[in-house]
Amino acid sequence: MLVLWSIPALLLAVAGGAVIAKRAIDAYLRSERFRAFLAHKAGGTLRAEAEVAPLHFEASNLYADSFAARGTTAAKFSTLELDGLRAELRWRRFFEHVWQVDQLDVQRLRVDLAGPRLDEPAAPKAVQDKVASANRSGWLPDRVEVGTATIRETQLTWDGGALRGTALQLKPLDGGWQIEGAGGTIEHGRLPPLAVQRLDLGYRAPSLFVKSAEFREGENGSVTADGEINFDERLDLHAVLRNVTLTPWLAGDWRARLHGDASGEINVRAALPLRGDPEIGGKLSLANGQLEALPVLNEIAAFTKTQQFRKLALSRATCDFTQLGPKLAVRNFVAESEGLIRIEGAFVIENSTIDGAFQVGVTPASLQWLPGSQSRVFTESRGGYLWAPMRLAGPLNSPTEDLSPRLLAAAGNEVIEQVGGAVKDATKTMKDAAKSALDLLLGPSK
Repeated sequence: MLVLWSIPALLLAVAGGAVIAKRAIDAYLRSERFRAFLAHKAGGTLRAEAEVAPLHFEASNLYADSFAARGTTAAKFSTLELDGLRAELRWRRFFEHVWQVDQLDVQRLRVDLAGPRLDEPAAPKAVQDKVASANRSGWLPDRVEVGTATIRETQLTWDGGALRGTALQLKPLDGGWQIEGAGGTIEHGRLPPLAVQRLDLGYRAPSLFVKSAEFREGENGSVTADGEINFDERLDLHAVLRNVTLTPWLAGDWRARLHGDASGEINVRAALPLRGDPEIGGKLSLANGQLEALPVLNEIAAFTKTQQFRKLALSRATCDFTQLGPKLAVRNFVAESEGLIRIEGAFVIENSTIDGAFQVGVTPASLQWLPGSQSRVFTESRGGYLWAPMRLAGPLNSPTEDLSPRLLAAAGNEVIEQVGGAVKDATKTMKDAAKSALDLLLGPSK
């Protein structure tokens, strides 16, 4: 009989113990100790000083208005802020000492990768962990693991650029995170913003892997990118451009002079942490190109009496380029308006000045009105064009070239020679006529 009575008593004791434990856990979750524990764990992971706003509970859902962290010199950011947090807290891994969050929802994330950092704490991490463990009971979980995180709106800023308004979905993968995103814009410097179509990223400290990133520019332009950002060592990205409107990417007067849709490949490399300008290089081509209001072309139009030179429709325009800081070096430059003109060469732009060496090819028909041009300046014939060298140098918005003076000099010399030849011929003719007249009057000389 005692055994029969002991079974209900045991069940009641277990139930009572569970009720007491549940109340103790609820009390702990609502305490400042738990909030301090979360801040400490997040700060240790992020290498930052972290603060969690007061927590609110509804059933198994945990809410917080905000979370803020200030990065130390060991962190990858200067500030990080989360607004409107909701976490689905589950108990199934309680006895593994894990607070399991199946789903974390964040309304807004703001991260600044630039800006000053805090000095690292004087106390070693082991000491901090010991202090933090004193603020919780030994039988309670000491880890937090997140299943899936959804961020409705992201603002990520760095020196000179930003990612704004992008939604992100994060899932744990191989000791890191699989990150997918869409929406918003990305911008850098004075370049026009690109609309974010899709992001497929992976993060495993210390590297962010760009598996695929797709952006849209205007109606028909697109940019895709891939590569790796190792925050401790280097940045290495590769981008492909398709039909990107060129004009907004140009500076100064060139926005009015050059138009078209750019396609090609660009590579960006830099050592990290970034202490200087990245090296940018690649190959570009231009479709639907148009070149106008260029002084050298206006001069050629005036010399050749061909107005088409003033506003060229480019059938081909390609180049290889490298940019490091303010210096842009362009090689293998080719610009052609088929059947009219072709320009080949290389140039360097630095400190708002240009210095370039080119070969200019024009059709023979274009030179018919320019005396001496074919015999003195455009002396090489190949590919259906007559060619002449040209040096272009000076301020980027108003450079000078040496082709026009040579054409003027050639025309002047040709005219002088033709006039001199005509005078010589006329003199000889007069002499011959005079001699003939004397022969008639005096008879043949003996």
